[in-house]
Amino acid sequence: MNELYKVSVIVATYRREQELTRALVSLAEQDFDSFEIILVDDNADPIWHEKVLEISRDFQIRFPKVPLTYVRNTQNLGSAETRNQGISAARGEYITFLDDDDVYFPQKISAQYAFMRENELDYSVTDLDLYYDDETLSEHRTRGYLKMADRDSLMRYHLVHRITGTDSLMLTKAYLERIGGFPPVNVGDEFYLVERAILGAGKFGYLPRCDVKAYVHRGGGGLSSGEQKIDGEKRIYAYKKQYYPLLDKKSIRYIRMRHHAVLAFAYLRMNRMGGFFKEAVFSFIASPVACVRLFRERKKKT
Repeated sequence: MNELYKVSVIVATYRREQELTRALVSLAEQDFDSFEIILVDDNADPIWHEKVLEISRDFQIRFPKVPLTYVRNTQNLGSAETRNQGISAARGEYITFLDDDDVYFPQKISAQYAFMRENELDYSVTDLDLYYDDETLSEHRTRGYLKMADRDSLMRYHLVHRITGTDSLMLTKAYLERIGGFPPVNVGDEFYLVERAILGAGKFGYLPRCDVKAYVHRGGGGLSSGEQKIDGEKRIYAYKKQYYPLLDKKSIRYIRMRHHAVLAFAYLRMNRMGGFFKEAVFSFIASPVACVRLFRERKKKT
């Protein structure tokens, strides 16, 4: 008989070893006893399949009380479709995600699950801490802008600020299936998932606490940085323009400013100073006061 769980944690993995082990151990340290891990191996390479399978076996030996299901993709599907594979395999009433290079603090699942249950939510988000690989804080991402929870307000917040960080999201499996899961876009897929969640008119909640430590990588490693990050950011920026009739001019200027700022910091992490200064100038031109405020905040945190 297939056991049912309150929460399924989907971990999509690609080309990571030590980080994946660290992520899984953070799940074993959760103070919640009714969850499962769905580990989806997207490496599509026999050597890497064996590495991930060995990590999963070692984990199950060390933590036999933590249910882990190993799913292997026969071909590389990318992050979005890989997460959808995890959703299909999940047996939990609620679903959350952990990137293979990030970690949860011990109360992440229990706190967000209780919040979802108490408020009868379809989906929710928490705060998020972003760190560089050297453990230097990059950004403490809070959501104080979330004042209203109606669909139009949420869409405006999402367009301007982005209600993202895959690790910080939790949704009911029923709602995920109703909105179709992740769209087939591999960079920024969580942006489009939240768009679907908002347009689906599900009940949303914000839990103002941080139980997630996510990593951004200097030098262009992984999907969260480098040329893929830049290309994904440009596609999202172009995509947002269809929603401009919903926004005032100040919000549009802020979106433009933030877009160029994100590109600037992506170039900075790659040590491409020409690109950094070019995008920083464009960011300043779009909204000088907001740009200075954003760069000052980033400087304080780095």
